[in-house]
Amino acid sequence: MDAPLEDTKRNSETPGKPGLARRLLSLAVAIMAVWSFVFVAAPQLVHVVPEFQALATFVNESGIETGEFYYTDVEIVGHADHNARSSMEYMPHGPGPE
Repeated sequence: MDAPLEDTKRNSETPGKPGLARRLLSLAVAIMAVWSFVFVAAPQLVHVVPEFQALATFVNESGIETGEFYYTDVEIVGHADHNARSSMEYMPHGPGPE
């Protein structure tokens, strides 16, 4: 009866649960997949999809700093936030004009 307990104590991993190395490998693969999408696949979409290309051209010509959209103290972000909230709060209800 003591043999199965000793075997369990020697094996630090639970049966059916992946080990640390496998979990770290899974994390690395997930990070690489996200990195590949953000820095390789998504930029290629700009050249392939005409709608994305038109939007990218507009953003570049307008001088919009897209990295600033994360900062709430930038004036244009404040306007966009206000407009988005107003659109949701004052959305038309009921039947439209006939």
